[in-house]
Amino acid sequence: MNDERLTPRDFWMTNVFTPKAVAILAVFLAIRTILGLPGLTIYLAPNFKLITFAYVTDALAAMFFGPVAGLAFGFAGDLLGFMVSPVAGYFPGFTISEMVTCFLFACFFFKRKVTLPRIIAVWLLNLAIVILGLNSLWLMLWAGQSAGQVFAFARVINNAVQSPLHIAILYFILTRIRRLEKHLR
Repeated sequence: MNDERLTPRDFWMTNVFTPKAVAILAVFLAIRTILGLPGLTIYLAPNFKLITFAYVTDALAAMFFGPVAGLAFGFAGDLLGFMVSPVAGYFPGFTISEMVTCFLFACFFFKRKVTLPRIIAVWLLNLAIVILGLNSLWLMLWAGQSAGQVFAFARVINNAVQSPLHIAILYFILTRIRRLEKHLR
């Protein structure tokens, strides 16, 4: 796929809520919920995920259906994930984080070619803004200042080690599944 020059109207006003698109997003949402189950997620502490792969479906939904569907998908995915497996209490900040993650994926992948530099850029941006930024803030507000500081240090180490793995997984899956896009629309 060649990169398309998207006007703001093309970026935001894509008609994604067709019955076929909603059905595909529902399948992605089900897969995301399964990937987020406690048996497939490793936790360091309550609400502090050490390893999860649910972000792959966030990237797929945003890549195929754009920012509006991505925002809705992030919102629904976080709420459904909490309802299915409430590891800790609900905090709305993490829902905002999921929505921002999906929006970032849409900015980098929607109607654009998937390349390794683009995946690295979006992962590092998501790491800085969401994982280390917003999520650390939410943990401090939710668990207290001192707990947030401890988690922030652990998050930096954890993500420094895991980022190459997550980038490789995104590259492997997104480049191979991009060929299916014509069947998903």
